[in-house]
Amino acid sequence: MGFARFAPSARLCLVLSVFLLPLGARAASPSTDASRIAPFASATDASAAKIVSLMRADSYNFLNTKSPTVWMIPFNGDHLKDIRVVVTVKDGTMVVFATIVRGQQLPMTTDFMRTLLEQNHELDRVKIGYDHEGDLSVRIDGSVRVMDAPELREIVNQVRNASDEVYGMIEPSLLQ
Repeated sequence: MGFARFAPSARLCLVLSVFLLPLGARAASPSTDASRIAPFASATDASAAKIVSLMRADSYNFLNTKSPTVWMIPFNGDHLKDIRVVVTVKDGTMVVFATIVRGQQLPMTTDFMRTLLEQNHELDRVKIGYDHEGDLSVRIDGSVRVMDAPELREIVNQVRNASDEVYGMIEPSLLQ
């Protein structure tokens, strides 16, 4: 009967240890920039922290924008002199894109559209299309969960190279 008076305290200790053990294990484990974000932060915040860490690991000279989840990496191409590769995240998805040509410069002919469709087929992983404003862009989407520095570098390079290559192909057809 003497142990019965300790039963409520023992249950309380057991319940607390179940809830506090994960906190202690998390504090003792090594962490990355993304995992140091408070547990109440959103998935977008964690994704943004991871992408910034990866861009730094790749030594990109990226520029911050007004949004904490959008960055711009400037490049010079052979055909397109000012390539602005934009990296953005939302939740667990990363989108890397570059706007090639503004909509008012694009001819709306079947030959022009066919050239774009053929390039969509030829280029690996890259999507060529019109954005919501009618501008021509090149983009690649990726999962932040599986992203590492070499993969980010590959994606950024593919967007940069495809933008320059596609622009070189369509430049003679563009409207002035």
